[in-house]
Amino acid sequence: MSPIGHLITAASLSTAYMRFNAVSWTEGISNLPKSLIEAQTIDPHSSAAITLIGLGILLGARGPDRLEVPVFNKGKKVRMSLIPHRTLTHWPLLWAILTGLSLFCMVKTQDTLFIAMSCVGFGFCIASWLHLAMDIMTPSGIPLYSPFGQKTSLLISIKHHHWESGVVSLLLFF
Repeated sequence: MSPIGHLITAASLSTAYMRFNAVSWTEGISNLPKSLIEAQTIDPHSSAAITLIGLGILLGARGPDRLEVPVFNKGKKVRMSLIPHRTLTHWPLLWAILTGLSLFCMVKTQDTLFIAMSCVGFGFCIASWLHLAMDIMTPSGIPLYSPFGQKTSLLISIKHHHWESGVVSLLLFF
């Protein structure tokens, strides 16, 4: 999927998450500084936590691609990565561990700043899962079993019906 496509799907997911929890962006952003300064701890169901998770979702839209640490060779005018594309950063097991870790830290700690960072991290992980769901439907696929192993694509069975990949995307989103 294109970088813009990843951003659009993450913005949609973030807005849907905020609406599902009955917190508007205006309310969440305006109450955030007060909540972080005055609160001894952040309740995971508070508007501050929901807003931080929503912001994390926006930040994580291109997370797996950005974590590859792009390096630009100006002489050859080529983008290279320190971590090869769609290897370690697109491996579902890595994101399962990071999601579990951020959720554990969000729920089990009492420090306001650490909870805030965990909320953003959890949102980042959720957006990264969406990123992987979109990338597995491309011909390149993602590695499922080993970070540097064979890549799996769901487009194998629907290779000649491009409209079906859009339907599958919508089903995964809902």
